[in-house]
Amino acid sequence: MAEHAHQVPDKYGDVTAIYHPRMNSYGRRLMAAFPPILLAAGIIAFILYKRPLLPFMMILLLILVGTFFAVYSFLKPAIVVRTNTHILRGKMFGWQAVPLANIEHTVFAERLTPKKVIKQEEQGAKFISKGVPAMWAINDKRKRILRLDGRIWDAKNLRTIASDIAPQTTVYPKINVTQMAKVWPGLVTFNELHPGWRSALIAVVTAIVILAIALGFLVPDDVLRQYHLIP
Repeated sequence: MAEHAHQVPDKYGDVTAIYHPRMNSYGRRLMAAFPPILLAAGIIAFILYKRPLLPFMMILLLILVGTFFAVYSFLKPAIVVRTNTHILRGKMFGWQAVPLANIEHTVFAERLTPKKVIKQEEQGAKFISKGVPAMWAINDKRKRILRLDGRIWDAKNLRTIASDIAPQTTVYPKINVTQMAKVWPGLVTFNELHPGWRSALIAVVTAIVILAIALGFLVPDDVLRQYHLIP
């Protein structure tokens, strides 16, 4: 797990700069990690209270491992390191290394707003999503070769990194994902442009798991034994 500058492989050279998110970015990270934390707490409580049989226990443990990875991906120490030749982003396993020579341009959005904001603004909604910052490194073919997630990184650090690794940076104080896709094709992801299916899938899966756990607490033990879920 790449979390510290001393873990950078020697082949990339000496570290010349280290970047970490500011503390004020942890609020967004905690909010993003809250659903899997809630799910993990429910699974642990069910296991301790009901002590399910091994087959059902294995399924619950697999889900639990998945939630732990999800939580860790949001809350793990984030780091970006610059050497004389590369910019490296710490991943869960290893480093994403991008040669500085390949970076032609950087794009920085102080607030990248989701697609739903367009409808919210048209309807004059009182509460409109503020969005999150985002930064991309672009090669000479206008292709994305690095992106830093604004749910984890703060705007000040992203702008600093953008300026440090490229001779030119395009800055947008506020831009929608749809607008960004038109100006810079390929920078925003399919999920950002079409968020509905993913949100619905996550909501359905989460609801099913939480409902199953809730039923496990509410259903009499005799019924659970009938279906061989607990001893």
